[in-house]
Amino acid sequence: MSKQENHTSGAKSKNQQYVGGGGAATTRGIRFQMQVGALIGCQMLAEKPLDQRLDLGRAKPEWIRFETEAPVDDILVGTSESGFVAFQVKTKISLSKDPASEFGKVVSQFVRHWVSCRDGKGKLKWDRQLDARIDRLVLVLSPRASSSVRQVLPNALRLSTQPGGGQLNASQQNAFDCFEACVQATWSEITDDSYSPDIALELATLVRILDFATDGLVREIASAILLQGVAETQDDTAKIHEGVEVVCGKLMDEPGSVDRSTLRRRLLGCGLKLMVPKDFRKDVARLKALSMEASKKLERFEYIEGLDGKPVSIARQCQDSILEAVLDGPLLVIGEPGTGKSAVLNALARGLMKKGNDVLELAVGEHSVETMEGLGKSLGINHDLLQVIKNWDGSDPAWLIVDGLDAFRGGPSGNVFRTLIQQVLSLDERWKVVASTRTFDLRTSHIFQELFKGKPPIKELSETEFSKVRHVRVPPWTQKEFAQLLKKVPGFAKIMDTSSEFMRDIATMPFNTRLLGELVKDGLIATDLSHITSQIELLQLYWKHRVPDSAPMQVCIRNIVKRIVKTRELSVDFEAVAKDIPTVLDDLESAGVLISHTNRQWVQFSHHILFDFAASRALLDPKATISGKKKFNKTKAIGLILAPAVAFVLRKIWTCDDSRDKFWTAVIHILADRDNDPVIRVAAARLGAELPERQSDTKFLAKRVVTGDEKATQSFVHVCGALGVRLDD
Repeated sequence: MSKQENHTSGAKSKNQQYVGGGGAATTRGIRFQMQVGALIGCQMLAEKPLDQRLDLGRAKPEWIRFETEAPVDDILVGTSESGFVAFQVKTKISLSKDPASEFGKVVSQFVRHWVSCRDGKGKLKWDRQLDARIDRLVLVLSPRASSSVRQVLPNALRLSTQPGGGQLNASQQNAFDCFEACVQATWSEITDDSYSPDIALELATLVRILDFATDGLVREIASAILLQGVAETQDDTAKIHEGVEVVCGKLMDEPGSVDRSTLRRRLLGCGLKLMVPKDFRKDVARLKALSMEASKKLERFEYIEGLDGKPVSIARQCQDSILEAVLDGPLLVIGEPGTGKSAVLNALARGLMKKGNDVLELAVGEHSVETMEGLGKSLGINHDLLQVIKNWDGSDPAWLIVDGLDAFRGGPSGNVFRTLIQQVLSLDERWKVVASTRTFDLRTSHIFQELFKGKPPIKELSETEFSKVRHVRVPPWTQKEFAQLLKKVPGFAKIMDTSSEFMRDIATMPFNTRLLGELVKDGLIATDLSHITSQIELLQLYWKHRVPDSAPMQVCIRNIVKRIVKTRELSVDFEAVAKDIPTVLDDLESAGVLISHTNRQWVQFSHHILFDFAASRALLDPKATISGKKKFNKTKAIGLILAPAVAFVLRKIWTCDDSRDKFWTAVIHILADRDNDPVIRVAAARLGAELPERQSDTKFLAKRVVTGDEKATQSFVHVCGALGVRLDD
């Protein structure tokens, strides 16, 4: 039974410990303790085992504390083997049987620590039964300590506790007798239990003596450890070691603890340069390479092909504002399809990398995965992606940039990337998240509205309906940007000079500009654009030229579209669609309609708009939509994947019927049927609010409402709701 006083009542500061102390000697002691702590900190940074003289095998330090509440209180270390190592650090000490001597006091601390753990409940973590396989009580000595303690005592303890025992010489026996005398004195003082020589032997199995034989040896060892995967140069080593000592000094003044990641953060926060932890170095290098690959692939969205075939780039006016906005927090980049979100995001990533920031840029469409493990495999890394990001640390901010969240379209990849974004947002302040998606998809995703919750940073580039979402809206070409484009491509300027205002409006959408440029270059459009009055007509002309009306070509397109709808992913298995008609895929890739990636493992349309248009042609019949025969049952959850295609069909119906009767008939069928997918109903309502420009455009709907048509009335209510949102915008 223990009768010792409460020795775990709180950690003491160095000021308390050395009040009235010994001046220079005290300073040396504090300095030595800090150096020992720094050595352990360097082992922790380098993920190296503790000193082999502790006989703990491959156990590595996981965290370190100073001036603890434990009886052995100078330093406490938690290990990778769930063990605890308590250190007492001394600069001068000699063997003695006197319990009041420095040696007697240290042994007393060991005994008290052992008893505290024997009687402890584990509330303080370390106060549980000590295990000689994983725990240690350590006396660390400087060269000023007596050689009898530094050299003789360690051998005496080892020989006394080794299996089968061992013969001690006279000096060793004297050392062990001093040790046992102090053990017995403390034992009798703090417990009512009878003393047995086995107690000293059992305690000896836990005790180790670490002798640093020369001044500066601790620092030399620490520096050598840092060169093993923490510091790149000798100069960096000196700076890092000094930084670790500073951290340890602060922990001694204000007792606390650090683990490896916390220590790295503190050092990096001081501007020190650390290598990526060894276990994650290859994975980080892999992610950096993938980011560069993604950036190169997305560069195609930054250029418009001139009439001479040379690429032309236009600096977006919103680019600098977006760069400034991302410095202050997570940001969602939104916009209508084809406004150039990918181009803006890619330019942002490239700009951040040029400034020296770490960037992980991912194009969602290139990763058709169902789990986080699957994403890691798709990226070609060996560790969990979040763990790699955590260990990809640095002193400057870093960004996860995710392009094309709308590529999910309801597929399993959506959950994976949502999880990734959520996890990265929960990390420390170094990693920030920027992602892009269509305005429509943000409107239907309360999850992303919540993840990017905040005030829009740029009022003139925001949507009113997302006043509580931290976002920016990428607009079509501004007048200044479009004028710059026309100046760089004179031939295109001549065409625009003879075009209607309506055609110029169509051309201000970067995606449409790109299509026009390709059609003009291919000789399909001369100077007269009067026959093109909408984006649909522009797409139809492009499609007619790039996708010939041959059976193999149409079958290939239809198969790809069907697989996309089935999987809810915009990338589909290349082999599955190529096995019957492989040459057709080559032709469609050559025409720029399709692109393949990941060594032709996956294939997708070169732009999401092209998929939407292809789906409207392959799967949706305008006549069936008008008659109401085409259903969009909500149980199939096809809204996210097909809503844009339905919008294309409705726009086509609108342009083909000046009376608008057929358009409103189709819209009424969609809106009045509550079994239809809600996302598609929302898309139809917004078109009903967006397309009418004259009173006659709504004449058919008005007549149906006036005559008491219940379905028309229901549809009218939905359209009015959409109109209200549009007016707010």
